[in-house]
Amino acid sequence: MHRFSYIALTTLLLVSQIFASPSHRGYSGAPGSLGRCSSSCHGVGVGTVQVTGFPEDYVPDSTYLISIAALSGQSIKNFNGSVRAGLGSTTAGTITAGQGTATYSVSQETNGVRLAQIDQQSATFSWTAPASGTGTVRLYVAAHQGARNTGPNTNITLIANEAVLPNPPEPPSDPLPPTLATGVPLSTTLWWWEDPATDYCEVYFGTENPPALLDGNVADDRYTLADLAPNTTFYWQVYAVNAGGSTPGPIWSFTTEAESPAHDAILPTQFSVGDAYPNPFNPLVRIDLSVPVSSPLTARIYDRTGRLVTTLADNLDAFGQVQLEWNASGHSAGLYFLQCDCNGLTVTQKLVFLP
Repeated sequence: MHRFSYIALTTLLLVSQIFASPSHRGYSGAPGSLGRCSSSCHGVGVGTVQVTGFPEDYVPDSTYLISIAALSGQSIKNFNGSVRAGLGSTTAGTITAGQGTATYSVSQETNGVRLAQIDQQSATFSWTAPASGTGTVRLYVAAHQGARNTGPNTNITLIANEAVLPNPPEPPSDPLPPTLATGVPLSTTLWWWEDPATDYCEVYFGTENPPALLDGNVADDRYTLADLAPNTTFYWQVYAVNAGGSTPGPIWSFTTEAESPAHDAILPTQFSVGDAYPNPFNPLVRIDLSVPVSSPLTARIYDRTGRLVTTLADNLDAFGQVQLEWNASGHSAGLYFLQCDCNGLTVTQKLVFLP
């Protein structure tokens, strides 16, 4: 989120023009303009004019709503404003009129803004930032309050630096379930690899290809689904998003099982550990277990030296079909061992992590 600031400086300038007339244009005080307000006809008294909404750091090609208001003293008789690149006279971006304002173009100031009618308490205008590579820009505003021949002048200069945006993230990859997988449970978790530069993800999901947006702000690398229709092909896609833009991953698909285990009412007859999938994997792997009677289940991952890496289940009260998942992000590539202990039986399976 961009920070906004204002600077209000009341000064007296000795130039010859009479500024407060609504017909006067080109007096913002920017380099190359006709100058600022004249104290030969006005410039006395007390008053404060504030400008807000001009960013300290701008995003190229973005639009900002800028407000000008009299905080003290009388209403604003008139003002001229323009935005220039660096310390020079080149116009930076585009000003468009808003509430109570109008734009003007004169030879000294081709994209300026002023009050549409004099004597306003406040007004707004919009500024669309220039293209990338412009660098620092300055907003110049010269305002006059009170009667045409008296009242204070306020000169304002605000500085905005060009924001440095990150590159868009790499596209999501390595889906679980694997694309084209079949027999996927009716309640399942979608997993994917995401670039560390990702701020959040958008998940698209449905029976149509391409799928529709399901959730536009997913902070993790997974999304849990429940009560899916049986024997149905679903399509899904993930967009990785950061301040630099959004990057779509491929469209993946899977087909659900014919019916859920609860509907089938088929219970396992012995403890078993299904083949891990995918295997090799990167970085997510899933393992299905069958537990015939309610029993404590312990599942641990060891590296090839026998060192404990992580515990997936620790005396979990398990029964029926159980699914374990391991995200190996942050671990070294290579061979690992899954050891499952349940009901007095121990089953070991090799896992190969290939990031």
